[in-house]
Amino acid sequence: MTAPAALNGPAPAAAAAQPGGVTTARRSRGRTLTMRLAVVAALLVTLFIGRLWGASGRWELDRALRDAAVRGDLLEAHVSLLGARVSLCDADVGEMSQRLERASDFAGRAGSHLGRTSPGDELLRRRLLVFGAGLDEAQRLAARLTRGAEGAPRAHGPTLPVKISEKP
Repeated sequence: MTAPAALNGPAPAAAAAQPGGVTTARRSRGRTLTMRLAVVAALLVTLFIGRLWGASGRWELDRALRDAAVRGDLLEAHVSLLGARVSLCDADVGEMSQRLERASDFAGRAGSHLGRTSPGDELLRRRLLVFGAGLDEAQRLAARLTRGAEGAPRAHGPTLPVKISEKP
């Protein structure tokens, strides 16, 4: 006994003979698969382009951060150099030498960061050279003060400020 044709579906030979049979189903499945693959490929290409675009912005940001670090180090070194000059005017040799050392350390750190910045940034290189000249001048002045302080006669005590009395 055979099952009715409605339960098993049409016979393969009969399905091939019909206009919307098995071959049409295969074609539509193939088109659907091709469409899905095209969508996946387009998504992958879009993700790749987005990643490249984001990376290019990150490279610019990294360069800007390195340049800012160099500028910050130069600013700290300049502040230390100015403090050393103030100490030089106050004839405080110990504090002056500490500030000159700090200024020299900041300048060295700025120089090490400067090697990693963009090659076209000559302004930072010029600033570092100008700062190095100012640091050398301050160190020469400190050496003169130190030599002058060693040869000068010693004071007997600290100088006290003069007290001005008010009129009665």
